[in-house]
Amino acid sequence: MYLTYKTDSLMKKINALFFLSLVTVLVTGASALDLNHPLPNWTDKTREHSDGQPPAISGELRAAPPSGFHIPAEYEPVAAVVIGWAGYTDMLSNIGKAVTGPGHAQLWGVSAPASIPGVPAGNYTRINAPIDSVWMRDYGPFGLTNQGQPGIVDTTYRHYQERRNDDALPTNLGKAEKIQVFSMPLILDGGNLMVDTKGDLFMTKRVYVWNSGKTQDQVDSMLKSYFGVKNIYTFEYSGYPGEPSDGTGHIDMFMKLLNDHTVLISVAETEPFKSNAEKAIAFFKDRKAADGEMFKVLTVKGWDDSGTWYTYTNSLIVNKVAIIPSYAGHATEEAAAKAAYEAGIPGVTVVQVPSDESITAGGSIHCVTQNIPVLPNAVKASDMYTGTLMFTDMTVTPAPLTPLLGSEKTTAVNQLLNY
Repeated sequence: MYLTYKTDSLMKKINALFFLSLVTVLVTGASALDLNHPLPNWTDKTREHSDGQPPAISGELRAAPPSGFHIPAEYEPVAAVVIGWAGYTDMLSNIGKAVTGPGHAQLWGVSAPASIPGVPAGNYTRINAPIDSVWMRDYGPFGLTNQGQPGIVDTTYRHYQERRNDDALPTNLGKAEKIQVFSMPLILDGGNLMVDTKGDLFMTKRVYVWNSGKTQDQVDSMLKSYFGVKNIYTFEYSGYPGEPSDGTGHIDMFMKLLNDHTVLISVAETEPFKSNAEKAIAFFKDRKAADGEMFKVLTVKGWDDSGTWYTYTNSLIVNKVAIIPSYAGHATEEAAAKAAYEAGIPGVTVVQVPSDESITAGGSIHCVTQNIPVLPNAVKASDMYTGTLMFTDMTVTPAPLTPLLGSEKTTAVNQLLNY
């Protein structure tokens, strides 16, 4: 098993925890974790402050992965789901039950408690690593596979100047587990990346906005090299080209691939969400998917309420289990969303998890989770489906990260973009 870590002694563990706590307070611009007042998907200017420093990047490996590495689709077999215990703990607990129950996968809880009610101990791994926020999808590891070899792509989290612990987590995990980390000098949140099994990548144009110091061809070339994809398709987000109306500008806030030729799109009656959905639907209409089938477009209702964008596409697929948001007072919409997933994924089990608190902070089920794929020849699918995968608790010490380029005469963003 490629994810096993043993601590040397109790004293080392205590010292590591003390050091990580010190790092959280002194090095990052984020406030200490407050489970009752979690940080939103956007920056909270009343509690967070930019440290003004350039992006940090792992010194282990900056080159792109060798040929053969690729990022799998979310609907391919999943070995584990990673969460960050930094808020909305009732929602995270319910996600954990679905992941380890009908999903037959492992749950890895970063900064999480020793146990989670309803989650079997044999299917749960506690990871003692520092984090600043709950938004694991955006800052967490992009898992790669290559004929039995694991890999992690570590991009730069868009809040790197305020949330250093979050930004460093993928490299920290890779270091702890001796998984090769490929550090990509590109700002990219995981919620803005969606792939199929044929080498197609879908994202919104906000990736180009974040990385405006590079040409689109340069951004696309880097994405193809690091993720092993062939084609890149981009979409506008609600509010494009200005600030996103949903608070993120991520593709998972209005779109979800259910298989290689079925896409679920969140439609709305009000602008700018209405036009954005119509453009996305027009893209897929009468288009042949990479698997040779014509795209099937399913729709589900989304709505804006007092500045909060409610969507059912911000879901998680784990081994033919769709874990989708549930919002109080919307039984009709919830039933329609469940039916849409059942229509798009034959034989799916739909689990609905209340997400009323997190969605007001800019995200739901997908935003707080990240997938670790099953690795051919390394993890047997039969083991995964029988729930026999075993992992031990991991204590992670921060990996050595260095400022990108390190010049004091250029801004942090320019240093990243000109790398």
